[in-house]
Amino acid sequence: MPRTLWYTRCPVATATGVALETGLFDAEFADGTVAFRNIKELGRDKMLKSHFDHHLDDSVREGGAVPPIWARSRGADTALLGLTFVRDSLAFLVRADSDIQRFTDLAGRRCSLPLHPKLLTDFMRANTERGFLCALAEHGMTAADVQFVDTVIDNDFKEAANPDAGAGRKAFEATMFDHETRALLDGRVDVVFTKNVQPARLLRLFGDRLRCIYDLLDARDPDHVINGNPRIVTISGNVVRVAPDLVTRYLQVLLRGAARAAQDKAATTRIWAAEIGVEPQDVAASYRGEYHATVWPSLNDAMRHRLRVQIDFLHRHGYLEREVDINAWAQPQVLAEAYRREGLTAA
Repeated sequence: MPRTLWYTRCPVATATGVALETGLFDAEFADGTVAFRNIKELGRDKMLKSHFDHHLDDSVREGGAVPPIWARSRGADTALLGLTFVRDSLAFLVRADSDIQRFTDLAGRRCSLPLHPKLLTDFMRANTERGFLCALAEHGMTAADVQFVDTVIDNDFKEAANPDAGAGRKAFEATMFDHETRALLDGRVDVVFTKNVQPARLLRLFGDRLRCIYDLLDARDPDHVINGNPRIVTISGNVVRVAPDLVTRYLQVLLRGAARAAQDKAATTRIWAAEIGVEPQDVAASYRGEYHATVWPSLNDAMRHRLRVQIDFLHRHGYLEREVDINAWAQPQVLAEAYRREGLTAA
């Protein structure tokens, strides 16, 4: 009987997405020793719970930072295998007919803070709160200068978590910010924070009704660009203890996925567009630099600093029950072995 390794990932730029869509996992586990399967097969409710709290043994996750940090703070038996950082858009949108022309014009205005009662951890609210606070700091302002308004959203993200958008499957459409955009267009708030490739998608769809007044990618403080990232690769602790070679093989596939991504920007853009649920033009408009070459998993000092910044924010603002010890969580020796087997220098 093959050992089953269950996977899940977020609709963001990942090496997992490239490896899945190019058959790299199938090739590695073609010997029949491991069945690499989507946790959606276990049912959407169980999938969604483990996607956030990582309670399922024999499972791996690559994606946004908040859920795996939150799960670890609650005692989840996980191991941190790697971190990636893609510079994606962190934009503030207003209505096209608004008199708000620049970020400082938000003084006294209504800023949307999403509230998702159905989520185990409200990662969208955490990302948005951090986005506003960082942008305010960039402009010499504080939270006291604006009015935060809860936008309650009745969405459990069963469709958005761990989408399958490959050949022959129904195309996934990203709608994660549509509720807040509707609140903005209806006049219930004056500005919304959007991120990843969503600003480009929303401006493509509502270009005559929306404007971007600021993108945190232009921040002076590099720590202010840390939002829902670095993306985190985690695995159930039992796999590390019982099948360490499988952990290394899994990471080797991620390295091959990162290499495949780096080799072909156009193909990678198309794959990530399908994974994220947008058009390729949205990806190209949202990510900066040689973004296709930035999903090499790493646990170096720079990446650990970014993770520390994210953890400290979540803890300081009440999103975590307990602190997270990065050194106790990380497994750098496993990642180093994967790089060694692939004949590569660690990122």
